Amino acid sequence: MQYSGPSIRLLLAAFTLGFGLVLSVHADAPKHPNEIVVSAANYAQSSPEVLAKLFQHPVELIDVPPPPAGTPPVRYYQFLPAERLEADLPYLEVCKLLSPALKAKNFLNTADQAKVQFILRITFGERPWRDPFVRENDLEWRQGLVPKKRGAAFGSTGAWDDRAGGNESALYQLERDLVDLDPSGGAEGMADRLIGDKPTEDYYLIVVDAFEVAALKQKGNKTPRAWSTFIAVPRQKGVKFSDIAGQMIAKAAPYFGETLPGKARFTDREGTVKLGDLQVIEENIPAPKKK
Repeated sequence: MQYSGPSIRLLLAAFTLGFGLVLSVHADAPKHPNEIVVSAANYAQSSPEVLAKLFQHPVELIDVPPPPAGTPPVRYYQFLPAERLEADLPYLEVCKLLSPALKAKNFLNTADQAKVQFILRITFGERPWRDPFVRENDLEWRQGLVPKKRGAAFGSTGAWDDRAGGNESALYQLERDLVDLDPSGGAEGMADRLIGDKPTEDYYLIVVDAFEVAALKQKGNKTPRAWSTFIAVPRQKGVKFSDIAGQMIAKAAPYFGETLPGKARFTDREGTVKLGDLQVIEENIPAPKKK
């Protein structure tokens, strides 16, 4: 199901929830452990050299340790849903899982409009995907999970994307059609070159894209992402999104607002994730003024 995405002028009405939460993750464990892949980029604060190395030479990190301990400044935010994917957890429940993890990095949810510094746009659920990795380009607010084609609706996709993948049968058919039209045109082998060793598979995703409110008011749809955290798990038979969402967030928690040098791969372990008292608040923010 596609979502005709939120404009900056259309944000949710305020809500406040506070309670304790215990999430069990050990029931009906899959035959094979789930692999949780985390990637993160702070586009606003990382140097061009660090970002260039991240995207040109990403490192495969196995159970990477958390970033050095520190006390980042307090930053205030509000949540916003992005395009809808299939999921057996509602948006509010995902926000409740995210809030304590963000609080540990000194990102605080607030109802005070004067304090709001970031909008955190949340994409979650099941989707075919190819390469679970933060994006390098097309970082503007107008771009959804997959960069849209010119003139297309928010969240719409083309037939093929290097990160998201696509319909591989259609890609092979396109190759055959092109070869039939021009046997010497170089199209032969195109599909295999594009797919490489990363076929499109079913994934569970949680993606947090952060945008600065001050920039949104000035630049509107052209506002770039300040930072992104991309969390992915290849879907296994018998494992629901709700079974693994808590562990996905727990593994990614140290890297919200950070830059990882590549993909961090974790194996989830049976157990219980305990999340303390929390508050999820969301209100309208002022729309950016037209220039």
